Amino acid sequence: MVPLVYVCDDDSHIVRAISMKLKKADLEVECFPDGLACWERIQDRAPNMVITDLQMPRMNGLELCEKIRDFTDSQSIPVTLLTGKGFEFDHDEYIETLKITNVMVKPFSPKKLLAQVQENLNFTHDLIG
Repeated sequence: MVPLVYVCDDDSHIVRAISMKLKKADLEVECFPDGLACWERIQDRAPNMVITDLQMPRMNGLELCEKIRDFTDSQSIPVTLLTGKGFEFDHDEYIETLKITNVMVKPFSPKKLLAQVQENLNFTHDLIG
């Protein structure tokens, strides 16, 4: 079964860059323009991983992470949080409280992001399989 990754960002250029990189690695990708759209989809079909921006309209990345962790079917999904805030953002606090798997500061390397995704998916597969 092909792993499913949700990409959630209101910047279409970032979404396109990430989704192309992940699809080339033979992953299934669904993209969302904000946290609310992604959350609505998670309730119907939980992915193997979520990559989300921090700042978005309707529901930001932290609110999305809270929903994911509070919902039984998605509690263990790895989440990578993308942020343009860099040093203004308290990574450690949110990694701890929301169990965020990775935080990447924009601009980021799509190659490095792919490596993190593959590492997270292999780890999750090892736990399940």
